[in-house]
Amino acid sequence: MAVIIIAFGCEIRDGSNHTSVVAWLNANADPAGTDKWTYPKKKAAHEISIIYSKADFAAALDKEDAIVVYDGHSRIGQGPAFGAAKVPTCPDAAAFPVNPWGDSFRMGYDLADIKCLDDILKHGTNPAEFTLPANTRSLFASGGLIEIVDKAIKAGKGKCLTAGAWRSLAACHAKVAAQVNCRGVATLSSRHYWRAHKGDTDFDTLVAVGDADLKKTKLACGVLFMNSCSSKKHFHPALKRHKKSVKSKCMFFVTAEVCSANTTEPFLRAVLAGKDPVKNAKSILKRMNALTESGLISLEK
Repeated sequence: MAVIIIAFGCEIRDGSNHTSVVAWLNANADPAGTDKWTYPKKKAAHEISIIYSKADFAAALDKEDAIVVYDGHSRIGQGPAFGAAKVPTCPDAAAFPVNPWGDSFRMGYDLADIKCLDDILKHGTNPAEFTLPANTRSLFASGGLIEIVDKAIKAGKGKCLTAGAWRSLAACHAKVAAQVNCRGVATLSSRHYWRAHKGDTDFDTLVAVGDADLKKTKLACGVLFMNSCSSKKHFHPALKRHKKSVKSKCMFFVTAEVCSANTTEPFLRAVLAGKDPVKNAKSILKRMNALTESGLISLEK
């Protein structure tokens, strides 16, 4: 029996895309337990599961020949984030001792370029700051990230107005750095930034990411659809590298842009209709990319 596993991430699990997929399954498939269905009705040829946790996502990647979909946030390259229904934008520490927004499945570059205010402060996270290396020769990162790090290394921990320098937020913008988030912590107090936005409306910093969680998997699944913003840029390089390392045969559907369209449902329906997602990729991609804000999905090795 073919296995399809759909992982919905934080916030997206509360939206219309999730509601639509579940409604379609309830109407067209047989229930097989909590968040499980078989299709078609009374003639089960496919087993469909919906999951909501990081541990279950890791297990899905190791399910031999499974078709796995992640529908959620990329967290700007920090990785898939999972949590309970209706996780607040900034979760209270008492209700959420582990902040779901900061507990991502690591499957990316060595670092990510994120915003101090519109990400770290907004979500109440406290990601490990990236440590500038002596040089970028061994850095696993995109060309754009390497350029940022190179400039920061050359500029050093310069004065507040030195463009591209790795500057102390507390030294240059004390009031911003002193802000306390919803969890009662001033997580910007010891951070550095490499760029200030116009009018000092935000500050770009670098945080450590890596692919430690991905490396723990065998990547035994047959297909992985990373239905999250710019997943080709954020995650495909690490996926490709790990695929080679473990001799996986998994193929990847990834996005090149920001995405919000419900492309999970047409993908699911195409597979349930008997279309092999790899052999019939051209027609499946055409249908998904016809939707506004599909993210420009492609199939990659």
